[in-house]
Amino acid sequence: MKLILGLGNPGEEYAGTRHNIGRRLVEHIAVCEKIRFSSKKSQKAALATVSWEEPVHLAYPLTYMNLSGEAVAALVKYWKIEFSKDLLIVVDDVALPFGKFRFRGEGSAGGHNGLASIETHLGSRVYPRLRIGIGGVASGTGEPLMKQEEPLRDYVLSNFKIAEERKMEGLLQRGLEACREWTIEPLTEVMNCINAGGGI
Repeated sequence: MKLILGLGNPGEEYAGTRHNIGRRLVEHIAVCEKIRFSSKKSQKAALATVSWEEPVHLAYPLTYMNLSGEAVAALVKYWKIEFSKDLLIVVDDVALPFGKFRFRGEGSAGGHNGLASIETHLGSRVYPRLRIGIGGVASGTGEPLMKQEEPLRDYVLSNFKIAEERKMEGLLQRGLEACREWTIEPLTEVMNCINAGGGI
C-alpha cells in the first residue's frame, strides 16, 4: 500500500499559487482517474484511492502548510505506512527552475515549512519526496521569475504567470506519470530517469 500526498494550503485564495503545486498535482491525478476526494477530519486530510498496479491512496492536508506533518503522521499511523519507502510527498521547490522535477529518498527540509513539519511529526528525514520547480528562473530561457527584492513568502504565495499556466497541463501530466512510475519501479531507477530530465 502506498500513499502520495501533495502539499498546499487550504482555501480558494491559495488554489493557484506556486506553493500549492503539490496539492494541484494530486488533484490532477484524481481528475484524470475519475475519482473524487472526501474529507476525513479525524486525519486532517482529503483522501481518494486510485487503482494502478495496486491501490494507491492520494491525499492532501486540510491544514495550512506549516502544519502538514499532522496529516501525514495521522495517515501513516492509520494505514501503517512504511514511510521510508511507501510514502511520497509532492512539494514545491523554489530552488528548482519552473517545470523541473527532482526525486529524493531523503533530505533536509531546506527551509520549506511543510517538510519541516513532516520531519518533526515523523521524527525522520528519510521519506521519498518529489520536488517540483516553481521558480528562480524559467527553465531553458533563464528568464527571471522572482524579482530580486521580492520576499520569498510573497513569491511562493503568488499565482503562476500566464505563460507558466499555458504549460501547466503538460507539467501536471508529467507529474502524474512520475508518481505512477514511483509506485511500480525502485526509487533509484525513478530518480535516474526523472532527475535527468529538463524542465518544460
